[in-house]
Amino acid sequence: MRAGLLAFVFAAVLSAASISGVTNAAGTLPPGLPNSGVAQGAIFVVYGAGLGPAKLQQAQSFPLPATQGLGGTTVQVTVGGVTETCIMIYSSDGQVAAILPSATPVGLGTLTVNYQGDSASIALQVVTATFGTYTLNEGGTGPAVVTDANYNAITMVNPAHPGQTLILWGTGLGASTDDETLPPQQVDLGTGVQVYIENQPATVLYAGRSTDPGLDQINFTVPTGISGGCKTSLAVLEQGVVGNVTTMAIAPAGQSTCGDTLGFLTQANLKKAVSTGTLNIADVALYRFGSNSDTLAADFANYPVASLVSSYGGSVRPSPGSCTAYETYNTSTVIDPLAPLRLDAGPNLLVTGTLGDKTVIATSTGYYPSVLGAAGSFIEAGAYAVSNGSGGADVGVFDWKLIVPAPVGFTNLPAVINRSQDLTVTWSGGSAFPLVSIFGVSGVPQGGGNTSYVQFYCTATGSAGQFTIPTLILNLLPTNGYGAAGVTGAAIEIAGVEEHAFAVSGIDVAIFNSLTYSGRVLTVQ
Repeated sequence: MRAGLLAFVFAAVLSAASISGVTNAAGTLPPGLPNSGVAQGAIFVVYGAGLGPAKLQQAQSFPLPATQGLGGTTVQVTVGGVTETCIMIYSSDGQVAAILPSATPVGLGTLTVNYQGDSASIALQVVTATFGTYTLNEGGTGPAVVTDANYNAITMVNPAHPGQTLILWGTGLGASTDDETLPPQQVDLGTGVQVYIENQPATVLYAGRSTDPGLDQINFTVPTGISGGCKTSLAVLEQGVVGNVTTMAIAPAGQSTCGDTLGFLTQANLKKAVSTGTLNIADVALYRFGSNSDTLAADFANYPVASLVSSYGGSVRPSPGSCTAYETYNTSTVIDPLAPLRLDAGPNLLVTGTLGDKTVIATSTGYYPSVLGAAGSFIEAGAYAVSNGSGGADVGVFDWKLIVPAPVGFTNLPAVINRSQDLTVTWSGGSAFPLVSIFGVSGVPQGGGNTSYVQFYCTATGSAGQFTIPTLILNLLPTNGYGAAGVTGAAIEIAGVEEHAFAVSGIDVAIFNSLTYSGRVLTVQ
């Protein structure tokens, strides 16, 4: 009986292996999107449970292990009847990283992880190239991992400058002929990769492997004549595929920090963060997306400098003149991978508007998300105020007021988005706002109730009246996605950004803002 019981328990443990996903190690793009898949020779990550030992084991020397596995784990990929054993980098219970051999055929195949006699499989799309850019928050979005020639990271407090030569780090440039278990030769792969900063082409000096297997670097020169900013867009195009779109900080020559004119990332705020080592942010926003509900989201948070420069910087919006993108799985909500330490501003907030008052209760310390009502039931043009009663343990008493102008609206949206062409959109009502935010989203069902989403944000000057969404961004939209429930295409919306900064004890920068998005779903081709 004891032997039978032990055998049963052992079998149960072995059967626990499962795979929830596999992505490029840098871009971490979910399946089904135009730029997802794993390139020949790229580093990839498998997510799941029961995939390896409880304690992470990492390859410590060359040659890297392949058929012999690592920590009891081996990984194989089969495409078109050809099976290749992947080159191990690390192994753990919930996550495994490996290099896809360059000899793996292109096409739809199967990836199988074996751990101590148990195995789990998942479909894998193998492609010739799709460059994933590493990001400072390790989530594939936000500030990219870019260094100067001395390998110092480019950040908001160590920005790049026009004309400077930099190194962009990632994986997925494509196949090589090296022994991929050993340090590679540093030879340009000649794949014609292009780098765009704020949609302007940068001069690429080298695009190939670094000194580590699977790890790629792109040496490029920052173009002159760009607006720059703390979150300037950075995109890589290779063989018609745009990788994960990220950001980088760019400042004029001689400036030690970047600086946007609005928002949390002004030069004064960043200099304060550098001098004190931290920045306390209060973000109170009234917003609506299309026909969705009127909502308030308020966040009171502490960011150490290291977290601040690696995060979204308090907002998903890029610097004016740029567009950035976010890919998510099973949620259309964009969540910063680097969660700040939240500050107590009191148990609730009172929001007063032209259509009434609402009390918003904190769901956790310093975090106040609330649906105020159906779309149009609370937010309209007019006067608003938000207050926190007697204050909280970390944040003093405040009563902030905001005048919201009439909303911005598109004046020329086409019925169809042609992804091969830039899309210039125009709007009315923008002169009442310092900035406008242009938003796009599409979701691709993956079966079993799962959905992969891509969304982008562009920021422009409100008075400009127009903005060109580059084809680099439009190429991220799937042709088989949904812009709304049951409506194929992509939702494209615009909002005026109205914001005012206020002073309150315990907070370095406090902003009360509003964004009311409107638009419609367009066909994508």
